[in-house]
Amino acid sequence: MAARVLAAAFFVLVCAAVRAELTGLRGADHIRMTVPDLAQAEAFFSRVLGCETLARNGPLSSSDDWLEKHVGVDARSQIRAMAMLRCGAGANLELFEWSAPDQDRRQPRNSDYAGHHLSFYVDDIQAAADWLRKNGVDTYDGPFTTQDGDYGGQWVLYFRTPWGAHLELVSYPNGLGYERKGPQRLWDPRTARP
Repeated sequence: MAARVLAAAFFVLVCAAVRAELTGLRGADHIRMTVPDLAQAEAFFSRVLGCETLARNGPLSSSDDWLEKHVGVDARSQIRAMAMLRCGAGANLELFEWSAPDQDRRQPRNSDYAGHHLSFYVDDIQAAADWLRKNGVDTYDGPFTTQDGDYGGQWVLYFRTPWGAHLELVSYPNGLGYERKGPQRLWDPRTARP
């Protein structure tokens, strides 16, 4: 019994000392979003955020269960079209237009499970908010700021695409509160080069 307890304690210590890391991981390559109309989405991301489409593909479908086995969707699904966009100096944005018999077309709210938003850094959030509103983009109230804690110093504005997806602008020109804790840093769009 004592040997098992000692072995278990040793195992826990070894696991705690070993940093879990996917071999060869370099960083986020892209974020994917399913959209109802690819041409509309490309036009929105280009006009509003300056994203540039660099690659397109589709339509893609399968006569067997390939999509079900490899992507986890109904086997009768079809990718009508897809595009990869470059948006500044961050991860790429991949847009998919799907056709699927069991497709849920409701846009999740930020509070729903699997709810999400894409966030983009801007240098001057008030100027960006003014530009969005002047150009007819649906925005929420704001921008607003966080004063304290790890997110202290961050300015935020949420807005929506024409099809209802949630997007966010952030700005923290003087850094974030967590930076006072030590030398470790999140990836920082202020220092990235496009």
